[in-house]
Amino acid sequence: MLDAPAINFAFVAVVLLNVAGAGYLYWRTRNPNEIGEEGVRNAITSLLFFFVNALIYPVFLLVNEQLRSWYDALGIPALPPEIWADLPTPALVLIGIVAVDFADYWNHRLMHRKWLFPIHAIHHSDTHVNGLTTYRVHMLEPIVMATSYVVLLTWLGMPQVEVAAVILFAALHNAYVHINLGWTHGPFEWLLASPQYHRWHHADLPEAYGKNLANIIPLWDRLFGTYYNPGPCHEPMGARLTGVPDTNALQLIIYPFAEWRRMIAGTQQSQPDAGTQPRTSPDAVL
Repeated sequence: MLDAPAINFAFVAVVLLNVAGAGYLYWRTRNPNEIGEEGVRNAITSLLFFFVNALIYPVFLLVNEQLRSWYDALGIPALPPEIWADLPTPALVLIGIVAVDFADYWNHRLMHRKWLFPIHAIHHSDTHVNGLTTYRVHMLEPIVMATSYVVLLTWLGMPQVEVAAVILFAALHNAYVHINLGWTHGPFEWLLASPQYHRWHHADLPEAYGKNLANIIPLWDRLFGTYYNPGPCHEPMGARLTGVPDTNALQLIIYPFAEWRRMIAGTQQSQPDAGTQPRTSPDAVL
């Protein structure tokens, strides 16, 4: 499903269109109540993750190619390329968006489980969620996602140009839903995720943990019982209730490894109790 040319095309396009756009939208649309040193430090931390991940991007490509070679060695049948030949490009892109987003829903759901959430917690650590938050991703997360894409989507055998278009759309939409706006999509809210819908996913509120897991199409949340959108979200953002730091990039990079060590040793700090629930709570049960 993903090869180096498609990933390169999407990556370059996102770098050119998304960094400047997300930075502008953050400063243009930020909540006046959140202006301050802490908001600036969170934005800088998110940008640091972007640059770190950009530096190790060649490693991700190598890992992705190795995963593809292992998958190909299994000889799993794929749909013949001819099946896509007569479909117009918009239809192919739409099919790709639905397929990728369905895979992403289950990826995201798994990321909220006990052993994978220490990786995904870095994305949830931003206490000032904005367009730059889309870049706050631990370097292990793209590898987990690439693995699932290879396994779940390679058999589709879709043309790579359309795949690149899907990746680009998903990346730009991901920045859009993180913008600090209360926008909804009215009767189309189940069809296309809005900033309000996604802010509930980032709310540091036990009732919202493990909810709104779809990246693009909230229909998956409605179908599988993880939809939560009671109205405008004015709750605190981040993951402070579960002990995740927010502005120390080095602590965030080593956080998954430190958390796994604590979990294996049986000394994990964030266990379910009557007061708070970690984001690996039963809210995200499979």
